[in-house]
Order: sequence, then structure tokens, then C-alpha cells
Amino acid sequence: MGTLRDLQFALQLKIEELRQRDTLIDELELELDTKDELIRRLQEELDRYRATVSLPGSSAASAACSVQSEDSHRANRKTVISEPFTLDPVTLAMVSHRSCDKSQESQRLIEAAFLKNDLLKNLDEGEIRAVIACMYPTTINQGCYVIQEGANGTQAYVLEEGLLDVTKDGLRLLTIEPEDMFGELALLYNCSHTYSVSARTDSKLWVLDGKSYQTILMQSSLNRLSHSMELLSSVPFLQSLPEDSIMKMSDVMEETHYSEGDYIIRQGATGDTFYIISKGQVKIDALCLLHR
Repeated sequence: MGTLRDLQFALQLKIEELRQRDTLIDELELELDTKDELIRRLQEELDRYRATVSLPGSSAASAACSVQSEDSHRANRKTVISEPFTLDPVTLAMVSHRSCDKSQESQRLIEAAFLKNDLLKNLDEGEIRAVIACMYPTTINQGCYVIQEGANGTQAYVLEEGLLDVTKDGLRLLTIEPEDMFGELALLYNCSHTYSVSARTDSKLWVLDGKSYQTILMQSSLNRLSHSMELLSSVPFLQSLPEDSIMKMSDVMEETHYSEGDYIIRQGATGDTFYIISKGQVKIDALCLLHR
């Protein structure tokens, strides 16, 4: 009998151990599902924006997709990653620590080139700083090619010194001058160049590779999503909601900027939106919310 009781006790212990393991597995599966949902929603956010460009340089107006906002205060952003992209931790670490020394004049020139470019002009200040930091210099001798028609493109360029010629089928189309950017389509797609770019004079350029660009924007999107979730979780009446509900809300939350004196809410207007102050101060004046 003693042996039977021992076996029964051992069996009960084993059953309890299996039950605990099942509970742990359920918790891990839930955590995995939550992370998968986060990745999926992030990818949806990144895939929401696309742009197409034709020829380089400010003198050839690039045809880009523009996002028209229903509210003039909503941010007009076109952070673009077109092809599927996986955030590689090794690449992320490398890009995060990559920084090529640049003079203030070079940094201003590159930023000015970005602001003239339909693809890059809507990057936020932090993204622009990160992208500029990882760009590196190169020099091209007179008569040499920067880009050859038909070759695969993986880099974009900003010209700092010299002159470059853009040709297609042997015909010169335009001249690239300092502060012009070209090759930006390579930041989005693994595609073949439809034109050639050669140096009319000895030239200096700054180079941006597509993988660094995509890694920076992916990390930026992750940071924005994390910040949105933290902001929502700090609201008292939302703190009882599960994490997946917070995630869904953060996915549809929009960042809106107001200048000093702008009205956020007007008395008598229909209210269908609630606001969370991320930065700045507001004041309530006769039931109207006014940005300070």
C-alpha cells in the first residue's frame, strides 16, 4: 500500500508539473502573438506609403506620391520603405554607431538637398540627422560614371562639388549641380537604373546606401510606435485596457502639431476626437482649448 500511495503522490506531482508547463506555454504563446501583432502593424504602417521618382536632380521634377491630409494641422509625412525589409540587429547596431565626420557646410548642403527632394523632405528632424550622419564621401574623376544605365542601384547621392551629366540612350538630359540629389529610387527598390550619370568635372559626392536608410526609418517607426503605446498607457482611464487594445489604438493615433494661439477645440463644435498632450501646454478659455 505504501508503494501505491507513493506512486499516486508522484503521479499527482507530475500532473501538477505538466499543468504548470501548459500555463507557461500559454503565456509564452500570448506574448509571441502580441509581438507578431506589433510587427504586423508596424509593417502595415511602413507599407502605407509609397513613392515613385523618375529622373534625379531638382531640375527634373520627380513624380512622388503625396498624402493629402483632411486636417491642415496633421503631419504630412512620407516615410517610405517599399520593399519588404527585416530589421537585422547586426545592421541596426552598425548603422546606429556609423557616423562620418562632416563640416557644418556639408551637413547644411545635404539637408538642403533633402528638403528639395520629394522622397526625403518629410523626414523628421531626428531621421534627417541619423541619415546624414551615416552618409560617407566619395570622389569621381572627370569622365567617370557614377551610375550606368541598366546597372542595379543600391545607393543615392548628393553632389557637393563639381558637375555631373545625366544621359539616357546616349542623349544628355540634364546637368546635376551641387546641392542636387539623385539615385533616390534605389532607397526604395532593388531596380535597374534607367539613366547614366557621369562626371563632367572632378566631383565630390555624399553617398547614402539603401540598407542604412531603411534601417534608420524602421528603427524610427518602432520608436514612434513604442512612444504612442507609452503615451496611451499613461492615460488613467485607459490603463485597465489589455496591451493588444492599447496597440490597436496606437496604430490609429495621429500626431498633430499646433502653433501658439491655434485653437484645438472650439466651443459648440461637435466633439469626436480626444487629445493627449505629448509636448507643450494648453489653456482652457471659455470651454475652448487653446495651444500656448
